[in-house]
Amino acid sequence: MNALMRLFQRFSSPKALESTSALAARIHFEQELLPFDLLGRSLSYNPYPPRFKEMFPTLDSPRGVLVKGFVFDELESIIATLQAQRANIIVLDLARDSEANPSGEGLECIGYLRHYTNALIVLKDSFITPYQILQAVVYGADGIVLDRDSKGHKELLEFAFRLNCMGFYMIKTLKDIKSAVLAKAQGVFVDDSVYDELVSLIPQSKCICHFVPKDRIATRADFMCVQV
Repeated sequence: MNALMRLFQRFSSPKALESTSALAARIHFEQELLPFDLLGRSLSYNPYPPRFKEMFPTLDSPRGVLVKGFVFDELESIIATLQAQRANIIVLDLARDSEANPSGEGLECIGYLRHYTNALIVLKDSFITPYQILQAVVYGADGIVLDRDSKGHKELLEFAFRLNCMGFYMIKTLKDIKSAVLAKAQGVFVDDSVYDELVSLIPQSKCICHFVPKDRIATRADFMCVQV
């Protein structure tokens, strides 16, 4: 075990996490290693700037696939899935465990996917601080999806907007729609189980993503995301 991992385990011990969540502790640790201002400076030479707002309007029948916990050995399988689904968007779910560790390769795989595919990359995570959004953009994310249980939605979405990163909000209830509008989300993700009930209530100015089963053929939303 390397020194960095031992240091993180010591930092994320139960005592260190007494007054905060595991995710907040992890982000605090990462920010101590690479402060916000230094991370921000790396944007000036970022090879993978956000493209969603420029590319999405040009896509013919935009379609996404949901990828959870990507590992590098699965790249060929993901490319095959993109081709089979005729998809041009990857929704990458970090699927963190109870200790806030991302499954798979974490953020590092975003640039990898940008390099080997032409798909737009939208990152789904439990965002609680602008630092995470900055990390996502530095690593190559084109957009982000805020979990409905996150706090400070408006601040986070405003920060994403400043970075030209597409900001989505996860919707499951009417209250979530109101929260998305107040937070000025540019887009929303809607689960298939509530789509028919809620879609007519979502402002037409929002980019709507419809989470659907893999056998779904079409949707009235701006694009669908297939859960393969």
